[in-house]
Formats: sequence, structure tokens, C-alpha cells
Amino acid sequence: MHFKKLIEAHKLFYGGWEHRAPYYNEYMESKNWNDWKSSSVSTSEIEKLFSFIRKWDFHFQGDPEVFKKIYEWICPQIKKLENERIEDVNLIDKELRARIKEIFDRVADCPGTGRYESTDASKILHTILPNLVVMWDDKIRKKTIEGRRYGAVYANVFLPKMQKELEEAIRTCMNEINLSRDEAVEYIREQCDGKTLAKLADEYNYMKYTQNHTSLQSE
Repeated sequence: MHFKKLIEAHKLFYGGWEHRAPYYNEYMESKNWNDWKSSSVSTSEIEKLFSFIRKWDFHFQGDPEVFKKIYEWICPQIKKLENERIEDVNLIDKELRARIKEIFDRVADCPGTGRYESTDASKILHTILPNLVVMWDDKIRKKTIEGRRYGAVYANVFLPKMQKELEEAIRTCMNEINLSRDEAVEYIREQCDGKTLAKLADEYNYMKYTQNHTSLQSE
């Protein structure tokens, strides 16, 4: 996408089109990041996370105790990904994609009810890895890629496509404003209240594909 469309989508998302938009800021600002660095994340932090998820999906039935055990398992994998950014990560690396696929599938099974929660898994993992994980929902998935809603499709198809889209945004910003790549990334983020490019990609997809906003359909 063109970088101006990325900025436009952000302004639409927070400008009244999505009344739940402030919940993201509220949750991320209240998050105890030190707690999440430990494999034994507290039940109170998990409950806070699940409360945020339910504001978007009131059907979500996550069990904090089930998730606590899952997080103990995925925490070492999370640590290996915590410094990765969607705009820079090497998605050609099969081992890295396998790691993303594995933690995605594990988290998607976290309710412990037999339901595979793909959309909620992307939201949960984004809050833990906000620079890397791009959220999706069924409409976004169906309109951006071909494939089912599992971790393999997310890691091997969806994330690479999002990286390609963001690379175009960075490139158009570099060319039009005469900036270096790092400067272009910072410029886009500055225009969008400091949000990560992974978050901005979701806002663009959400406004274009989930909300079908007309001004973004020409992209």
C-alpha cells in the first residue's frame, strides 16, 4: 500500500469509525511488561489481557489457567522473537516461520474448549509481540490471501504478504519525501501516534476489508 493510505487508515480507525479503538491504547498502556518477560506470567495479567480480547470478541472463552500453561511453553519462543519487527524480520527463514506457526497454533487452542480461535490468537500474540505480529480476522484473511485460518498459513503466507505491503509503504515514503529507510519508518510512525507498523497494517486491513471503507478501495 502507499504510505499515505496507511496514515489515512489510522486516522479513520481512531477518528470515529471504530468505537473500540481506544481499548487498545488503554490495554497496552496498562500492560505490565516485566510480568510478561517471565514464563510464569501472573493470572491477573492474563485476566487483564482476556478482558481486552472480550471487548472485541464477546464469545471468547479463554481460561487463564490453561493459557498460563501454554505461555510457560511458548515463552522461550517468544523471547527469540521479541526483537523482531515485521518490516525487517527475515521471513525467508523456515525455522523462524515454524516458530511463529507453532506459537500461533498453541495460543489459538488456549480456550480449552475445542474451538480454534484464529482471530483472537492474532490479537493475543500482537499484544505480546506488537512489532511483529499483525492481527487478522476472517474477512481480512479471505480478502488478502488464499488459505485456511491456521498457523502455517499465517506464518507462511499472511505475514510475508503484510511485509511486502509495508515495504511498499516504506518505499513510497522514501521516494516522495526523500528519506532513508529508517527515516521513512519513523516518519510513518510519527504520523500515526507512534503505532508500530504491525499495528498500522492491521488498521489498514480492518478499515479496507472489514469495514469496506470506500476511500481505501482503490488500493
